[in-house]
Amino acid sequence: MIRHCIIDTNTNLVTNVVEYENERTGVPEGLESHLICVVSETGEIGGTYNADGTITNPVIEVPPIPGPIQE
Repeated sequence: MIRHCIIDTNTNLVTNVVEYENERTGVPEGLESHLICVVSETGEIGGTYNADGTITNPVIEVPPIPGPIQE
């Protein structure tokens, strides 16, 4: 299976990640015309599709672990 990102061309954001048996490009069958399919092993939902064809994934900030409670 080949991993693909579904990208909304109105926002350049990855809206879904799917797997197909064959490599696909362009508008996926059955989906709206503003969505495109791009092969990506690392793209994640919420990532940004760049002009050079790469995908920049969102940065997920992990909150710091609180220290011990002082009385």
